[in-house]
Amino acid sequence: SSGINAEWPLRPGVNTKLFQMVLTQRSVLDRYTPSSAVTDKILELFCETLHLNMNVEGDKNAQLGIDHPDGYVIKPQREGGGHNIWEEEMREKLLSLSGDPARAQYILMKRITAPRRKNKIVRRGVMSERFNTVSEFGCFSVYCTDGAGIVKQNKTVGPLIRTKVAGENEGGVGVGIAAIDSPYFV
Repeated sequence: SSGINAEWPLRPGVNTKLFQMVLTQRSVLDRYTPSSAVTDKILELFCETLHLNMNVEGDKNAQLGIDHPDGYVIKPQREGGGHNIWEEEMREKLLSLSGDPARAQYILMKRITAPRRKNKIVRRGVMSERFNTVSEFGCFSVYCTDGAGIVKQNKTVGPLIRTKVAGENEGGVGVGIAAIDSPYFV
């Protein structure tokens, strides 16, 4: 192959939680959807995501996490699993960041309560016993441009299911907590 694997310079920015939070805002989505009805359907897929900026609204959002530590999680501007802060540790972190501009580096996200399913997980070639798991659905996609930035390919190429033990807060495949799962369509 004459292909070169190169990092897209804007990818790190697209993967930040702040960028992802912006994409959950109606005013932003309306610019990219054909109708408000389509925007409504897309917004139903997102959970509440709030900024923690150093202003009145950010203070209100931080207080929501402090008052309801089991219902929210704070996430830093990182991907890959193992970086989120949950429950009482989250509450303590939010209290310690009161008045600190570093708080704006996080977002507050409503905790997702996924349905539990009995399943097995294969890690390093070893199959586990059957236990309660939760799964997250996504899509694999391909995005290719030429040297001038012209998009040559941008498409979804298949389903992605990430499964982990129920009750495990983190979910990173790369850190060994979750596993890529195979869909079984019936």
